Amino acid sequence: MERNLTIACLVLSAAGLAYLKTNQLERMEADRLAAAEADSITAAEAAMAEAEAAKFHFMIPHDSDAASNSLRIIMTGEQSSDPDDDGIKFNWEQVSGDYLMLDSDTNSATSFSAVNGEYAFRLTVTDSYGSSASDEATVKIHAESNAPPQAVINVTARE
Repeated sequence: MERNLTIACLVLSAAGLAYLKTNQLERMEADRLAAAEADSITAAEAAMAEAEAAKFHFMIPHDSDAASNSLRIIMTGEQSSDPDDDGIKFNWEQVSGDYLMLDSDTNSATSFSAVNGEYAFRLTVTDSYGSSASDEATVKIHAESNAPPQAVINVTARE
């Protein structure tokens, strides 16, 4: 009887240990998955922050005229060059954002007026042999800042 009781205790102990070990392994796997998901979110947030930092940010200046809500932006490609000193042609194009009319001031520069929003542009330079290279820039224009007025009531009594 004592032997059967000992065997039963050993079997129950082994089963309990197996349960605890399985539970521990499941918790470790859940923790690993949670950490991997957190790393993924952190990496995605870092990538979004990096992409936002790469944009050119401008704010429409406050001028006390609510009707003036645009800003003139000038983009230049004057640092573009050809290592063989071949002549290059400039081609500006808008690749995203509400449509804007680009004003080509010179071959290497363009400008536009825009309201708040995000606009992406591509500059492609092509040499006389037909070789080309492109660069892109995103311009983010923020709305004119405006602090709300302050309302103040003064209360007096008269005798």
